[in-house]
Amino acid sequence: MRREVSSQPSLKVHVEFGESKADFEGTPDEVAKAFINFLNNVYPAFELAKKLSFNEDTVKLAETLVGVVEFAPEGLLLTVQDVSAEEAILLSLLGAHVGNKLGKVESEALSAIGLSKTTGKALKTISNQLAWMVDDNLVERIGRGEYKITSTGIKHSEKILQELKTGVKQP
Repeated sequence: MRREVSSQPSLKVHVEFGESKADFEGTPDEVAKAFINFLNNVYPAFELAKKLSFNEDTVKLAETLVGVVEFAPEGLLLTVQDVSAEEAILLSLLGAHVGNKLGKVESEALSAIGLSKTTGKALKTISNQLAWMVDDNLVERIGRGEYKITSTGIKHSEKILQELKTGVKQP
């Protein structure tokens, strides 16, 4: 008895896309169809998850901070003056956050005293404002009296920066 050999060789494909993995085996047409079905099922979910995830763009944030903060040998400088204590704190902490990612400052956290110096606001004003901002999840207290900006604070800071650049109040 003679066995007929398939004229098309078997194709094996291993695919990894994000967290999803799949193996396909068969004729090239079968594998191609299975792969397309895999992408149709996984890619929309992946794109939706990506759109729903907060992923900060450090370069974009740095660009929007131009003219608002500067990095000096003695530390962070806030170059805008006509802002509220909350706005000054957020912009300073955002500057420290971005500066740390860019290797310009050692830590993304600032103390209340450091924030007072950077913003030009009274220490008591800074301390009172920080307590409210922690409650609002705009900043997080870390270590002994040091604060860093949260993701919520970054999003809020983006609105402040947009308002500063355009002069138009954001909703």
